[in-house]
Amino acid sequence: MAARVTESVRAEEHRIEPGTAPQAILDRAAAGDRIVFLPGLHLHAPGRHRALLYVDKSVEIELQQGAVLKLADDVCRLESEGEITTDQDGGKKLDDLQVGGSFDLSRPDQDGPEAYGNRIYTIVIDSEGRDGGADTFAWGEGALFDTPQKSVPITGDWQTLSHGVQIRFGSRTGHSRSSLWFVSFDGPEAYGIRIGHGTQPEYIENVRIFGGGTIDLNSTRNAQPSGLVQNINACVLVHGRVRGVVVEGITMQNTNRSVMCYGEHTGQFLPGGRTGPGESFDAENIVIRRTRTINPGGAGYLLGHPSHRGHLKNVICSQNYMETGKTAIEPNFNLDGYSVTDNVIRSDGQAVHCWRYSKNGAVTDNLRIHDTTGRPVVVVNAPRGWQTPDTPLLRNNRNHLDAIKNP
Repeated sequence: MAARVTESVRAEEHRIEPGTAPQAILDRAAAGDRIVFLPGLHLHAPGRHRALLYVDKSVEIELQQGAVLKLADDVCRLESEGEITTDQDGGKKLDDLQVGGSFDLSRPDQDGPEAYGNRIYTIVIDSEGRDGGADTFAWGEGALFDTPQKSVPITGDWQTLSHGVQIRFGSRTGHSRSSLWFVSFDGPEAYGIRIGHGTQPEYIENVRIFGGGTIDLNSTRNAQPSGLVQNINACVLVHGRVRGVVVEGITMQNTNRSVMCYGEHTGQFLPGGRTGPGESFDAENIVIRRTRTINPGGAGYLLGHPSHRGHLKNVICSQNYMETGKTAIEPNFNLDGYSVTDNVIRSDGQAVHCWRYSKNGAVTDNLRIHDTTGRPVVVVNAPRGWQTPDTPLLRNNRNHLDAIKNP
């Protein structure tokens, strides 16, 4: 007990005024210290590992009431290089699409250089060649899965789509019909507070983020990642060998996701969620409680990620309030052991979506509010080619319409 008291006495408090660079303060702090954001607007651009504050040691981070850690205006701009998202299901025989060219950001028709919207191309194999003929593909830009350009023969060379974008398939034949890719031209990722960069060799432990303040990723004044790409915005990210994290009390808003947690893996990604030989960097023991997510244009918590395939273990989400345009709470790939309890959820998408393979979960006593259609509180399923989640313990999850129908 004496050793604990001595350690507590030695811990220092570092107070951050608005306008002061928080990363420099944290870098000078010792393990066990407290970083305090004082009331006011803390405007910053992404720094180390694309975060407003990157955490690599055991610290407490307090956002006091009235403190707003916010991504500055216009620091994330549309990028002219595309990023491919593949469906990664078990039915794809070849995954050989490349993207080239440079997206014309100065085009006058829609998204000029001062705009924040992104553009996504959908590309799908629509026929398999016969008698030596080439496979063909369909493509379109704009609405997902909309492919008005049909039956384009694969040449094996660069083929032009629009706005300077080109694609190339490694092989003219051998693809499976309905194989699907998306190519996104969007903004770079940004994070409010990030713990771990994915492959740090030693565990980062015992980090607490708390208080009455706000993290704001300023989505209306910055280009966003498309939501399909591997790395998207989050107010709080836990990534790789990280354990013993508590996020409580704070408000998170204007972002792709409020909180994301996942491990990392160095092996090659294989269809259906498998990985080749490599090292797994696992995250564990994460608690998210009594937070507020106000994110009508985005989603809430992502627990596990199909493109970051290390394991995530023992996550608790309890007593949170959420307003989201998309899924509020998403237990996802490689998650083992989770509890989603006593949350109040207002969402235009799914409330709790157990998606891809997760196990040993409990989803209990959650309330869905302001839903006029009677949608379920919990959905459990997986996309084609992926293992379905183990059904969690489900108890007393209620849509507010239940009380109206059964007073």
